[in-house]
Formats: sequence, structure tokens, C-alpha cells
Amino acid sequence: MFNDLNSEFFSWIRGAILLLFLINFGLYFQNKKRLFLNYSLYLLCMFIFFLKPVMSGAWDDFYEYFGFSVFFFGFVFYAEFERVLLSSRYTIPEWDRYFIIKKYAVLAFSISFPIVYKFFGEEILSLEVFFFSSGLSLFVVRTYFVISKIKERSVHFFIFGSASFLLLANIGSYFNIAFRNRLDTINFDPLLFVYIGVMIEALVFTNIMGKTFKQILEKKSNLKVQYALKQKETAELKMTALQSQMNPHFLFNCLNSINNFILKNEKEEASDYITSFSKLVRKILKNSESLEISLFEELEVLEMYVSLEKTRLLGGFSFIKEIDESLNIHEIMVPPLFLQPFIENSIWHGLAGKVGEKEIVISIKKEAFDLVITVEDNGIGIDSEVMEQNRVSSKRKFFGSYATEKRIKLMHPKNSVKISTSNISSNTDSGTRVAIVFPLS
Repeated sequence: MFNDLNSEFFSWIRGAILLLFLINFGLYFQNKKRLFLNYSLYLLCMFIFFLKPVMSGAWDDFYEYFGFSVFFFGFVFYAEFERVLLSSRYTIPEWDRYFIIKKYAVLAFSISFPIVYKFFGEEILSLEVFFFSSGLSLFVVRTYFVISKIKERSVHFFIFGSASFLLLANIGSYFNIAFRNRLDTINFDPLLFVYIGVMIEALVFTNIMGKTFKQILEKKSNLKVQYALKQKETAELKMTALQSQMNPHFLFNCLNSINNFILKNEKEEASDYITSFSKLVRKILKNSESLEISLFEELEVLEMYVSLEKTRLLGGFSFIKEIDESLNIHEIMVPPLFLQPFIENSIWHGLAGKVGEKEIVISIKKEAFDLVITVEDNGIGIDSEVMEQNRVSSKRKFFGSYATEKRIKLMHPKNSVKISTSNISSNTDSGTRVAIVFPLS
């Protein structure tokens, strides 16, 4: 049975290898992972090599010239499979280049086999295969010591499967060389060891691939859950943003101001205020339909908001914008009305208690790859202890700022968004500065 490559035992192994090829090839089309593609092509080359005993005479010339080439060409794909499975570019970068050298060396020798057979004959070809296989085996054994340092359970399974094939293939190669002129004196074909080695390796690797596929499915499932949570958070923040923009206190105070104009019979002022107020409300409602608007539109709405607040605040205040000329504020995208909470804080928690000239300066500039926006007022300033007490006792005061920070972080990686509030008061001046930093793209 073991000396007849057409027997049921060898046919069963060939069928198993073909089945594993089809499974892994199908998995590649399902998830587009090169790991499955390289392994399936490796199995395909092994299957084609093992088909030699059952192919008709028309294929004899093909296997005579290209049999070993097909066998070793499979190890080109095996080398890539090994690199992807072990993530050698990241886990052992200093050794990864040797994997690449091995891949091209195997490719070169695969191409050389039919040339050697054509000009030097079968015996020289067998010696070339023996010496090349021996050198390759030494490299692989050295590799085992290197990759054993990778702290992953699958690495140990990989070493076991690979070493099983390596050992048995070399035993088969030894018998093939030692008994090349008297194979009939042994009761088995030396390829038996290669068949068994490939089968053991395939079973071990199938276990690894199964776990890898399971991890891919779990990762996809986790991503779907995270995406659903992110969608929910976005919807909630959108509603929160609208609520913070349409602050009921602000609306009430605006209506109260209109009422005061009417009571004082200041019809023209009341009409102008109503016109400005309605434009602002319409603009806010329109922008609330989008998660992002241009910085130009944001400043436009902010200007309308500030003009209304100037009327309400006793003595009014100056509002100055300083914009870096190198910036195209029509292309920079931001959450709708995200600056309003900071301006509101400056007006009613800074300037409202100020006597004398009142001023808010908003500065927008580019620093490296970041956009830096500062809102600075010359109000009464803020004490850090008082600010912390207010955070605990009165969430409304900092609610808008918190919502703004969350909304910006939805648009950018969280660690790249920074919002800080500082007291810039001195012996002669007072004030507060808020700095908002996030990537330009």
C-alpha cells in the first residue's frame, strides 16, 4: 500500500489537500485576507505535485521537467503566508528581510530545475534538490529559534506543523538519495514521508487558520457594535447640540428684550431686534440639520448671535475677529455653533461683572498641522477653585463647552483634540482665555 502512489491511502491525502485548498481559497474571497490566499496557493502547488502518479502519459514530460519546480514554487507562497501569519514586519523586523530573501531564492531555484534537468540530467537535478533542500532546512531550523520569541500561542502550533513536515520531507529525501538505484528493495515510496508531512502540517495549520478566521469574525462583530454605538452617540450629541444651541434662557431673554422695546414704545428697535432674532433662529435650525458646516458659516452665525447679546448687555462690548489669512475658512469643517458656548461664557460670566471697556477677541490661526482657536475676554477672570466648584454645583455653565468638546472629538481622533481654559488675570488686567486645538484635516 505504501509503495503504490495510486493506492487509496495516497488518494485520500490528495483529496484532503484539494478540499483544504478549496476551503481556504473560498475564505480568501469572503474576507480578502492574503493569509488565506497564500496558504491556498501553497496547497494547490502541493496537490498538483502529488497528482503525478495519477496523470496520463501526456503529462509525463511536464512532471519530468517541472515537477520539482511546482513543488518548490509552492514555498514561494508559503514564505508569504509565514510572513503574514507571524506579522514578521512588526514582530521580528530584523528577520523579516531574510524571509524575503528566502522567497526569492526559492523562486530562482524553482526556475532553475527544468534547465538543470535539460542540460545535466536527472541525477544532477536530484543532487541539486538535495543540497538546496538541506540549506533551506538549516535556515528554517534557525528561524524556529527566532520566531519562538513571539509571544503568541499560534506560533508554537506553526513551529510544530512546519517542523513535522520538514523532518519527514528530509527523511523522504534521504531515502530517495540513498536508495535511488534500488528503490525496489524498500517496501515504501520515499514520497510517503512527504505526503504524511504535508498532511500533518495541513491539519495543524487548519487549526490555526480556523482560529484566525474566528478572530476576524469577532473583530467584524465588535466593529459593527462599535459602529452602532457611535451612530447612537452621534444622534444623541446632535440632539444635545441643538438643545445647547437653542438655550431656553437665551430665547427667553431675547423675547424679554423685545418686550422691553415695545413697552418703551421703541418700535424701530423692537422691529430690528425681531428681524435679527428671527434670522439667527432660522440659521441655527438650518445648520442643525448638518453635523458639519464650514468655519465661515460658523463665524457668520456667531456674528449674528453676538449682535443680539450686545444689545442685551449693559454698555455693550467689542467683538474682534483675528483670522490667519493663509486659512481658507470656507473649507474648514466644524460642528454647528460649536463656539457659541464659549462666547456665551465670556459675555455672562466674564464681561457681565466688568466695569468699563469690555472686549472679546477670537483668534483663528494655523500652527503646524493644527487649527488653533482662542476666545479671550477682558472680563473678571476665573479662579480655578471656583471653576471646579461651579462644575459640580452648576452643570449648565459648562454644559455647552462639554458638548462642544464631545462633538469635535467625533470628527477627529480623541487624543488630537485639546480644549483648555485659563485665567489670564494680572495685577493690572483681568480676563479668561479658552484655547481649542484640533487637526486641520
